[in-house]
Amino acid sequence: MATLDHDGVQLDYRVRGEGDPVVLICGCGQPAVSWELGVAPGLLDAGFSVVTFDNRGVPPSSSPPAPYTIDQMVDDTVALVDHLGLDAVRLAGYSMGGWIAESLCARVPERVSAAALIGSCNVSTSWEKAIGRVELELARSGVELPRLFYATETMRYLPNSALQDDGTVDAWLAMIGDLEVWPNPGREGQYAAAMDWVLDTGRTGVWPGLRVPVLVLAFEHDVDSPPARARAAAAEIPGARFVEIAGASHLGPMTHAAEVAAELVGFFR
Repeated sequence: MATLDHDGVQLDYRVRGEGDPVVLICGCGQPAVSWELGVAPGLLDAGFSVVTFDNRGVPPSSSPPAPYTIDQMVDDTVALVDHLGLDAVRLAGYSMGGWIAESLCARVPERVSAAALIGSCNVSTSWEKAIGRVELELARSGVELPRLFYATETMRYLPNSALQDDGTVDAWLAMIGDLEVWPNPGREGQYAAAMDWVLDTGRTGVWPGLRVPVLVLAFEHDVDSPPARARAAAAEIPGARFVEIAGASHLGPMTHAAEVAAELVGFFR
């Protein structure tokens, strides 16, 4: 891993491969290492180089005082691209990372050659607003919750059919049931940024003006970014491609990593 100091924040990043670069942008609370479950290896095997990094607020990157904004994380991403000496890059952003990628397309389209918005591009749902408020208020409260809570917090985004299967649940608990708790101020900072985005009713106005090639990648069982809303969003972006991955939920980049990687490879080629 290498580090970049920018705007009072230290960003940890990793670059691998020798081909055209793809920058992978993490979602809320997502550690960059999770791209290794299949998405990053799939891109590397296809001949791309891959840039991964932890957003401000997620260790080992530093966590400045809360709150954060999506615009700040856009600036972080641009600073990393500049630091690496890259010009126009391919972006793939997941969940909150998709919001960062989308904002990059709108703000500095000359720095983006193509962007994949994964489980992210939609008019905000009532679920997003409700769960976002709960998460932010929990983070601000400072209440100490058991580690198992944070595991189930992630697992709620599996399809209901998966949660009905003991083997699947036990496998996930074995993997994340005893992880370190995501601490403040990073937790509060990122949830504040997410909540501001979800409540911004004017943000969708940029879609018709986007001139960057865009892939809107949706998941059949995604409650954060339902396929119907993602398809409607893609229809407002000139020339955008829409793809829905069957059987996947909001955790699609982890549970269906091979399919996600294949769609990214096809799009970026």
